[in-house]
Amino acid sequence: MTDILQQLVNFIGEHPLLANFVVFMIAMGEALFLIGLVVPSTVVLVGAGTLVGLGKLDPWPIFIWTMLGAIAGDAVSYWVGHIYKGQLKTVWPFNRYRALVERGEEFFLRHGGKSVFIGRFVPGVKAIVPGIAGMVGMNATRFTVINVVSAFFWSIAHLGPGFIAGTAFSAVGEVSGRLATVLGVLVGILFVAVILGRWLILIVLPLFAGSRTAIYSRLAEKEGRFAGWLAKVFDPEHPRSAGMLVSAFLLLVTLPAFAAISLAVMPSGNSMERADTAIRNLFLSLRTPIGDDIMVFITMLGDGVVTSITTAVIAIYLFTRHAWRRGTGFLIAMAATALFVPLFKLLFHRSRPLDLFYTGADAFSFPSGHATINTVLIGIAMVLVAHDRSPLVKAGIFSVGIVYILAIAFSRIYLGAHWFSDVIGGLAFGTAMVSAFAFVFGSIHNEKIGRWWLAGIVTVTIIAVGGNHIDRSFDTARWDYAPQAPIVTMSEKDWLGGGWKELPARRIELNGETEEPLILQWTGDLAPLQEELVSLGYARAPRWSLATLTGFLVGQTPADALPALPRTHNGRAPSIVLIREDGEEKGRWVLRLWPTIYRIADGGLPRQVYVASLMHERVEYPLNELSTIRTDREEPEQGDNPLMLLPGTLMKTRANGAEVVLGGFRE
Repeated sequence: MTDILQQLVNFIGEHPLLANFVVFMIAMGEALFLIGLVVPSTVVLVGAGTLVGLGKLDPWPIFIWTMLGAIAGDAVSYWVGHIYKGQLKTVWPFNRYRALVERGEEFFLRHGGKSVFIGRFVPGVKAIVPGIAGMVGMNATRFTVINVVSAFFWSIAHLGPGFIAGTAFSAVGEVSGRLATVLGVLVGILFVAVILGRWLILIVLPLFAGSRTAIYSRLAEKEGRFAGWLAKVFDPEHPRSAGMLVSAFLLLVTLPAFAAISLAVMPSGNSMERADTAIRNLFLSLRTPIGDDIMVFITMLGDGVVTSITTAVIAIYLFTRHAWRRGTGFLIAMAATALFVPLFKLLFHRSRPLDLFYTGADAFSFPSGHATINTVLIGIAMVLVAHDRSPLVKAGIFSVGIVYILAIAFSRIYLGAHWFSDVIGGLAFGTAMVSAFAFVFGSIHNEKIGRWWLAGIVTVTIIAVGGNHIDRSFDTARWDYAPQAPIVTMSEKDWLGGGWKELPARRIELNGETEEPLILQWTGDLAPLQEELVSLGYARAPRWSLATLTGFLVGQTPADALPALPRTHNGRAPSIVLIREDGEEKGRWVLRLWPTIYRIADGGLPRQVYVASLMHERVEYPLNELSTIRTDREEPEQGDNPLMLLPGTLMKTRANGAEVVLGGFRE
């Protein structure tokens, strides 16, 4: 995985003109009138800044093209507003977003000319204010000056965080490429989650203002208490209407999601179980001592002692402020979650990925207690603190909470304390509990709780209790969470006598799906195997690089000059990839060998068992301008397996008639 990511970074870095074009178009699209609301500028520009920090892109061209794109986008929006003025509210598609346009007008009237500068940094209005400036007749020269100055600082604000992150990852990469990969994946997950949350709060919800108005009007015309209650829920003027609708939507989504995950983790050898194993193996291959220390530190912040004391502190504070209903609801939610987790663990009786120190119900895996309880605890705290705040403040509060929750959830998967599905199930149930709390108690407005005081108390409690817990128990936890690679040993006699049947018959993808057959099992040193395969016409597959990648963009590239597509088995990358050109069929055979958890132990050091697939790929040349690869056979024809030609091998046949070659044994 590290090699694949490195090759991707190298490809982007070696195409600076393409990178300049992309940042220009994204920065411009982000500023276009209304269109910019759906352009993912932050993700792309932070990514570009990261590549600059990694030393893969020159900083000045990226900065200049980003700034020029931002200037061009605002200028286009300004002149659209200047030319069409008030007509924009009546023509499609702008009439569909009349409420957003009016919101931009209010923002401009409130802040005047400086709204062009401020608005560029405010999600939800940044793609509207320049057009409004043109509609109200702002002087073009003044607008241009503010446009250029704001674009300068906006470019720094978007490229800067990525540059800092890239510089940090570059330094970490000098120590360990695997650690840089793990931290990069974690930061990427957190970043995308925060962006999606902010997009939902600041952009998506305002887009439905018109629909909510129409629904409210229809419900208001109906008689009955239930229709009246629904009308109140959909009333755009009701300050808690949007929150209740979001809570109801999340509840309706997360509960079925949890039920689906619960059914999927039943022990039946299904794709979810295989995906869990593959993901666990992937993280095992990426673990490093420094990465372990970081993840142990994070996971200990979510331990029971920290969550229990934080729960007690929040409850005492709420009752002290006479927030009786919210305090009671909070305790009910936490108590129900604390009972739910061990009951489900006992019900499912699912073993953890590693043999850890847990006892009783905690010795079982589904769902993750850390993910579930911390989602409910921090989620409800976020709801209470963000209640009745502006969309921008809500987005900031939920961003911090989401980062905290997902970091703990990620640490559980990395450390092997839980399967991936355990964590996803815990997050789903925890989100459902938070949504239920927000729906029931979110509309309460007569309980003043001092939201910033609550935020401060929660933060100080987690820092104080978590810090003390980590200081006292970190060395023990580091030992408890030490990597444990699962190993299955058997004698060579048992392997040849039938143990080979225990190994997977087909390759397992990261998503748990089974792919091509595994037709070779080899034990011990791979050097003799590679020598024999070379004598049969095989050679090492070309490595991924700019030169080999461009081979796909050129017609008539020979099959042996194209790199093999990356494939993992059970989360592990192949140890060897060999190819043999097949001139008669304008294609090639690709042999991949992956390590397994199995070892042959007959005195001396245990020998690794590998499995391999042999696939035929046809190379095609559309219009003689490209070279593409298409798999047309997953294995050789029956009885035509070239691996049978290897000296000292045995042919075995599965119950379904599939052939497997065993080799590398000493007998």
